[in-house]
Amino acid sequence: MTEEHSTRGRANALRLAMTGQFGPDGMTGRRLYEVLDLCLSCKGCKSECPSNVDIARLKGEFLQHYHDSHGMDLRERMIATSADIAPIFAGWLAPMVNWFQDTALFRKPLELMTGFDQRRRLPHYTSRPFHKTFAKRQPKHNANSRRIVLFDDTYMNYYEPDIGISAVNLLEACGYRVTLARAGCCQRPRISHGHLREARKEGERTLRALDAYIREGLDIVVCEPSCASALTDDLPDLIDDEALGNRIRQHVHLIDAFLDREIKAGHIQPRFTSRASRFIVHGHCHQKALYGTAPMISLLRRVEGAEVNELDSGCCGMAGSFGYEKEHYDLSMKIAERRLLPAIRNRTPGTEIIACGFSCRHQILDAEGVKAVHWVEAVKAD
Repeated sequence: MTEEHSTRGRANALRLAMTGQFGPDGMTGRRLYEVLDLCLSCKGCKSECPSNVDIARLKGEFLQHYHDSHGMDLRERMIATSADIAPIFAGWLAPMVNWFQDTALFRKPLELMTGFDQRRRLPHYTSRPFHKTFAKRQPKHNANSRRIVLFDDTYMNYYEPDIGISAVNLLEACGYRVTLARAGCCQRPRISHGHLREARKEGERTLRALDAYIREGLDIVVCEPSCASALTDDLPDLIDDEALGNRIRQHVHLIDAFLDREIKAGHIQPRFTSRASRFIVHGHCHQKALYGTAPMISLLRRVEGAEVNELDSGCCGMAGSFGYEKEHYDLSMKIAERRLLPAIRNRTPGTEIIACGFSCRHQILDAEGVKAVHWVEAVKAD
């Protein structure tokens, strides 16, 4: 790896650009874009750097300036509006849309127009959005159940509703009464791609919707790590209301961290079971960098007799849209081949692959044809 593609090199390049040493257009120029291009926005540098320098955040700030100067192409517009598009294509249109986007008739022109690599298959929309399924289900709780709010993210609602269903079943089995947040998108796609003004405007609405629950004394749990990081790490620093940001940081939790804390406090004592006897666990980058995987591993180890193997696999290589982009596809696969994909190929029968990140699961599915699951799908509580 060359110096410019190291964290130190990227930080130095940003410093040079900000002090005018890249010329008057340094903060909007192509050279700095190239230096930051291979940053996966994993946030590893924030936790590993003694100074807590968040290159992912600085990259987002730079990209906003870059878009302002150069405009947005079709690919950037698709990413920025992905959470708005998903509700349109999920539901009754999903079977037709999924079939069409899998065809060469769609993927080849898409590559030509947007640069999304035709070797990739876009994630499938669900024909049964989670929030609609939730509205029709019969709750399994009693009048004394403690209320908890589940953040129903875009991926859960419009792509993988089974995660939401599993999370609700798990929380109810642990004695909670579940309310869906219905608070909108966390703005992760916009934040990572430098559409910060839109992210700030839409994200503040989401935070204020969540704050209404917090003011009722409720906690909010999140299944998708990239959504949790947007809500608790990125958006609070984008908005001007510091008190709101602090309340969000205090009361929004990854679901594994919340349940592990509740168990250790003696508030709940669930017994976990699973169809699997072994788990291979790939942690999401933001999960590892900001929250840690220890709570998830602790919960999985509560399954009697289960063998839990957490991979030291780094990033899966997909990193949001990074692995879909033609110029990054080969590197994306090389990253996955370091440890993640070989471990999956060499797994023994009866092993469940755990990946909490939407991007991680799709990288595994796309590369190996193997369905990884969120940990809430792998266990049941009684």
